[in-house]
Amino acid sequence: MDGIHDLGGMDSFHDLPPDQPDDASPFHHEWEGVVQSLYITGLGSDTFELDRFRYTLEGDDPERYLTVPYYERWLGALETLFVETGVVDAEELRERAEAIAAGEAEVPDMEDPDRLPALLEGVREKYLSRRGDGDPAFAVGDRVRAVKRHPAEHTRCPRYIRGATGEVVADRGAHVYPDENARKGGDDERAEQLYNIRFDAEDLWGEDCTDADGLHIELWEPYLIDPEAE
Repeated sequence: MDGIHDLGGMDSFHDLPPDQPDDASPFHHEWEGVVQSLYITGLGSDTFELDRFRYTLEGDDPERYLTVPYYERWLGALETLFVETGVVDAEELRERAEAIAAGEAEVPDMEDPDRLPALLEGVREKYLSRRGDGDPAFAVGDRVRAVKRHPAEHTRCPRYIRGATGEVVADRGAHVYPDENARKGGDDERAEQLYNIRFDAEDLWGEDCTDADGLHIELWEPYLIDPEAE
């Protein structure tokens, strides 16, 4: 998606993590782990698709996207998805949140460890997007150009590589095409060929990068064209 959500490769948006011990928690606060658990529960129970989750995240207002903590954005997307799929009622959710904030209710402490293996297996299946070998239009060693297109909705083609030419390094087979799958809420598992493409860093970021510097990125076939056919 074009907009503030596509920060990959952009100058001045590098957030290097501080030095931490190997056993440090991946979360800054306990509630962030709860949000991660909600994500696993929703994805693993087939409540929503991975691409639909990303698409919902991208619906954030740009200012909010830059000022709200990472897992707070996740929480907003999860609330939207749980309401859209009928898991919770929007008004009931609002009332419950207000009651907890006012100290008039508590979050119930519930455990169901027997459910965890099934949820984790559901998550694993959601990330397994391969749908066979497909019918590739490109082969390893071919030069390809990323289409210079600016879609208004979800896409996995980063803005900074559009229009750049690279080389096919590997054919990954046919995988669910995320652009369509996100827009249709998981109802369209159309598969398209997926490739690993190498771009010279100098072509992307200028002559300060040497020829030895490169970027490998996974790109679906609809993002690519033969530069000689233009």
